[in-house]
Amino acid sequence: MTSSEINLIKRAQAGDLEAFEALYEQHYTAVYTYIYYRVGHRPTAEDLAGDVFEKMVTKINSWQPRGKPFIAWLYTIAGNIVRNHVKRENYVEWHPLNHQDADHGESVMAQISKKLQTEQLVQALHQLTEDQRQVIVCRFLKGDSISAVATALGKTETGIKALQRRALQALNRKLSQQLEVSHA
Repeated sequence: MTSSEINLIKRAQAGDLEAFEALYEQHYTAVYTYIYYRVGHRPTAEDLAGDVFEKMVTKINSWQPRGKPFIAWLYTIAGNIVRNHVKRENYVEWHPLNHQDADHGESVMAQISKKLQTEQLVQALHQLTEDQRQVIVCRFLKGDSISAVATALGKTETGIKALQRRALQALNRKLSQQLEVSHA
């Protein structure tokens, strides 16, 4: 974590609204992406990401630089909010196709196929451990580097590589199981 980010956090802790806005701008995409690939529904992910930043505002004074980056703290908040949401909803949702999600030139069958693939990925991600899910989302859905993920999660690069390997193996098993079930 850079000294400028620590300075920004300290300003936010002092009540500086511009600092809160800057933290939001820096981290919204990462938090939203993390949540989206846990819930698989754009409006829900947007709502829950908003809840994360609302919690950030109310709990910013509890954050301390204990060797972990600020984004790791936000991921912890996001994970808790998603778990609470899932418990509260206890849901398996089917989301209708809408033209916000569809490319205008795509056929209906292509749209359905894309939607099913996304749902299968989200279901498989739900079955991974929290650390495995974070690595998959950060590395492959957000495109972060190994070193950026290591920093964000407070782990070594070697640890992230091993965790990534295990996560990909587990994800492959889960997706293969889903494919077997769908063809049975």
